[in-house]
Amino acid sequence: MIDWRPADTAMTERRIAAYFPHHFNARGTGSYTCLSLCENMRGDGLELELHVPASDPDGRRAFTRDALPRYLKPLAYSLDPQATLARRLLRRQFRRALAGADLAYLWAATPEHIYEDVKQAGRPLCVERINCHRLTAVPILDEAYRRAGIAPAHGITDASVAEEQRKLAVADWIFAPSPFVRRSLIAAGIPAGKVLSTSYGWSPQRSGAPRRERAAKASVFLFVGTVCIRKGAHLLAEAWAQAAVPGQLQFCGQLLPEIERVSRTHLARPDVRLRGQVTPISSAYAAADVFVFPTLEEGSPLVVMEAMAQGLPVLTSPMGAGEILRDGIEGLVLDPYDRDGWVGAIRQLATDSALRERLGDAARRRAQDFTWDKVGARRRELLLATCADRRPAGH
Repeated sequence: MIDWRPADTAMTERRIAAYFPHHFNARGTGSYTCLSLCENMRGDGLELELHVPASDPDGRRAFTRDALPRYLKPLAYSLDPQATLARRLLRRQFRRALAGADLAYLWAATPEHIYEDVKQAGRPLCVERINCHRLTAVPILDEAYRRAGIAPAHGITDASVAEEQRKLAVADWIFAPSPFVRRSLIAAGIPAGKVLSTSYGWSPQRSGAPRRERAAKASVFLFVGTVCIRKGAHLLAEAWAQAAVPGQLQFCGQLLPEIERVSRTHLARPDVRLRGQVTPISSAYAAADVFVFPTLEEGSPLVVMEAMAQGLPVLTSPMGAGEILRDGIEGLVLDPYDRDGWVGAIRQLATDSALRERLGDAARRRAQDFTWDKVGARRRELLLATCADRRPAGH
């Protein structure tokens, strides 16, 4: 049994040593999400240092700690593309940090040996779980690829599932950013008391000025994210073709080869535009009328919250909605395989400007409860309350 005693009993603040395994900046989704959470979890009663292998200037804050000296970064990465040295230095640095910490916070994809280091140091462990447990994700994705008529290419192996099971078994608490993630963890045998229900958020600074209802007659339907089977891009392309509405469907994000194989004909339509990576993405939201996201397996997708913050009505799947978007209030939530439902919803949203305005206004209001500062404050309160007895749940 772990008895959580602060490393320095004279200190009243809980001190967290956080670990992120990849090169760090404020642009990649993982880095941006981790940075936003850590920055806003810090506050009364909780201090945090985030340890990373190396970073770009836009990812650096007063609380971030690079393991690789910044002056060595260009040379080290050119001579060592696999970042072996950076990871080795990060492990050594994090071990030292654990000695002065009350709690370890490990981000997704952290190597298993870091979990072992945390337990050897005798520190309680909180883990960030971005997506559903792989035991839930695999059958969902296998079915998606089967329906699409191609071999599964999700990359989840039996070995990676077993590793995830071992990691989560030693965690004292796990942040679950959506009800689906929570249920998947419990279904995999994780005690419910170890699962901390939370969400992700959005940044007003990154989202830009709120959009206004466009006067154009032909509506722009927008998808943002990796254009792949997992996110239901092929289902959206098929539903759009069948809906045959005036307007344009835009895909913003990396197009994976699997979608080209499955949806080549639909993607070649004149009313479909493949925009690739768009920077800033706020410009794409501002020029759209409806956000569409039929994702099959998710955690708490940032793009849905960013679209809501821009006042866009959202058409999405239950996985995309999570606990944030409510069916019939801020948008429409449909089973991604309900082809007739999606076709009907696209037609309705393409022609009913009053509905778009009502849903979009509600979405903008709802999003105000999920800015990063509010999400971070709720996480801080949740973590401090959970740890108040100094004994991790389930032990």
